[in-house]
Amino acid sequence: MKVKFWGTRGSLPTPMTTDQFRVKAKRLLMKAANVDLSNEKAVDAYLDSRPFPDAMTFGGNTPCIEIKEGKSQVIMDCGSGLFQLGRSMMKSGIEPGTRIDIIQTHTHWDHLMGFPFFGPAYTSGTDIHIHGIHPNLKTRFEQQMDLIHFPITMEDMSARIEFHQHECGEDFSIGPFTIGSKDLNHPGGSYSYRITSGEKAVVYATDGEYKEPTDDVFTPFVTFFKDVDILIFDAMYPTLEKVIERENFGHSTPVIGIGLALSAGVKKLVLFHHDPECNDTQIAQSLAEAKAFVSAKETKSEMHLDIVASYDGLQLEV
Repeated sequence: MKVKFWGTRGSLPTPMTTDQFRVKAKRLLMKAANVDLSNEKAVDAYLDSRPFPDAMTFGGNTPCIEIKEGKSQVIMDCGSGLFQLGRSMMKSGIEPGTRIDIIQTHTHWDHLMGFPFFGPAYTSGTDIHIHGIHPNLKTRFEQQMDLIHFPITMEDMSARIEFHQHECGEDFSIGPFTIGSKDLNHPGGSYSYRITSGEKAVVYATDGEYKEPTDDVFTPFVTFFKDVDILIFDAMYPTLEKVIERENFGHSTPVIGIGLALSAGVKKLVLFHHDPECNDTQIAQSLAEAKAFVSAKETKSEMHLDIVASYDGLQLEV
C-alpha cells in the first residue's frame, strides 16, 4: 500500500505567512555563503543538505489522505487537501466510469471543506462513493453546499454521487481493502478506520481525545491498533498543558500516541492534525521531543517504533 498525505493540518487551513517565509528564506540565505546561487544543481544540493525542516514546510491544508494498492484507491476525509488531490487526478486523466471511494471520519468543516472544490465531482461519468458512519451523511454534505454558503449545489455536480452508511465495528470492503472502524471521543462523534490489504494495515485515527489513561480507555484502542504498519494519529497538542487548556475539544498528543503505539506493536507512528497555531519550527520541535520520549521508552522495551511528522506531500509505502 502507498499512502500520500494531501492535507495534515487540523481545524483550519494554515498557509505560510510572508513573515514566516522571510524567516525561513533568511536562514537559508545566511548559511549559503559558499554556494553558487546561480547554479541550479548546486542550490538543489544545498537545500537537500539542510537539516529538517529548514528547506521544507509542513503545509497548511486540512485532512485528506490517499491510500492506493495498485490501481485501487481510497480517500480518507475531504479536507482542503482534497482540492490538490483532485487536481492531480484530473491532470492524470479521469476515464468515464472511474470509481472514487471516500471515507469520512466525521463532518466537521476542516474534514469536509474540500469537497466543493473536488474536480472529479464535476466530471460526467465519474462514480463517487462516500462512506461514513454518521447518520444523514448526504444531508451533511448538501448543507455545506446550500446556496446560502456556496454558489454551487451538489445537484450541479456532474458525477454520480452515492452515499453509504456503515455500522461502527462492522467491516466493509472496497476493492482489495477491508475497512474496520472504531469510535473516537470527539464532539459530534468521529471514527477511526483500519484499512487492510493482504498482510499490510494502516490505521487512520484522527480527531480523538483520550481522557483517562486507564486500561478501560486504552485497551480497546490497543486492540484496534494491534500490529499495524502505520498508525496516523491525532497529535494536535504538543504538550499536556495544551490538552488541559483545550479539554473536550476532542484532540490528543504525541505522548498518548506513543504509549498506544508501543503497547499495540505499531511499526510507524505518524503525527497528524497539526495545530494551526504551530509553525514549522514548533511542529519540528514537537517531533524531536516525541522521538526523545520514544528513545527513553525503548530502553525498557525490545520493540522499535519509527515516528514521523506528517506534512502535505509526504509519501509512505508499506
